[in-house]
Amino acid sequence: MRIIPTSLHGIADYVVGLFVIALPFILNLEVSASWFFVVIGVVAISYSLLTDYEFGVVRVLPILFHLFLDAVFGLLLLLGPWLLDLPQNARWSSNVIGALALALVATTKIRAKGTAATHLKEK
Repeated sequence: MRIIPTSLHGIADYVVGLFVIALPFILNLEVSASWFFVVIGVVAISYSLLTDYEFGVVRVLPILFHLFLDAVFGLLLLLGPWLLDLPQNARWSSNVIGALALALVATTKIRAKGTAATHLKEK
């Protein structure tokens, strides 16, 4: 059931992206382990800025494609720490965020009100 409005999803995108970037510093990870979280957080914020929803700045990516990228984000957070052999505390944190990201993908409404796509349909 898709119950989460895209406006709430948009807020979560930026909060989670910033949290993922901060995670290596919160967990005191070594520099070699930190790049994974910083890169994935920056990428998530970047595609959020480009999404056609309430918090998009340059609205070029459809919400469905954004949700696909969020699913990839969640899967990377679930699998990345295991594949990169990161410390246990990083794995646990990453798994929780990854699972929540996938849950958000499954429950977010598909169409945002007031987006560029909506305005194009009205013309």
